Amino acid sequence: MRLTYLDDFQFVGDLSLQDADILAKYAKQSKSILEFGVGGSTQIFAQSLPDYILSLETNPDWVKLTQEKLDMIENKADVVFCNEETIGQHMQDKMFDLIFVDGVGELRLEFAMQTWEFLSPGGVMIFHDTRRGGDFINLANVAAKFYTEVQRIDVNEAASNGITSNTSIIHKKIKEEYVNWNYEENKPLWAYGAEPMPKDARLWRQ
Repeated sequence: MRLTYLDDFQFVGDLSLQDADILAKYAKQSKSILEFGVGGSTQIFAQSLPDYILSLETNPDWVKLTQEKLDMIENKADVVFCNEETIGQHMQDKMFDLIFVDGVGELRLEFAMQTWEFLSPGGVMIFHDTRRGGDFINLANVAAKFYTEVQRIDVNEAASNGITSNTSIIHKKIKEEYVNWNYEENKPLWAYGAEPMPKDARLWRQ
């Protein structure tokens, strides 16, 4: 079965076809993308033609290799490359529709935690390698910290050919704090078991 979202994309990198299909799916819905770890994902994002791509990489050799691959692609968006020292100047007044968490393993959680606030409500944070325990725990830690802003989590989402990927997605929503629905719905105390039900009462209804 053909992978729907890859179209005629070209890429070289450490991604399964399913992973690449998932990245293309969400990238095509995004106007702005932030990623940690350049390579195959950068090539896919560039071919999805968003308005802005910011790519953080700790190894300058990977930037050089990725730029060489991008130079081989005709129809693509520009990519802004940065490192740990320069990323701040590119983040000012920016919000992103898609944030991809990959890159150096020991820095993934820190990157995800620090960039969550730059993810727009309605956007997605995609975690790579979530069939591995450590990367799934990274996702779980981010979801636990920002749970009031989590719309849903898709674990190892299936690609368009029906085969599961190695990527999991947190969908962000506008923050919703916990509310006591019994008070919000103005129920009498007996309707939620806080006092005995009156003998002449019926089961509570609106």
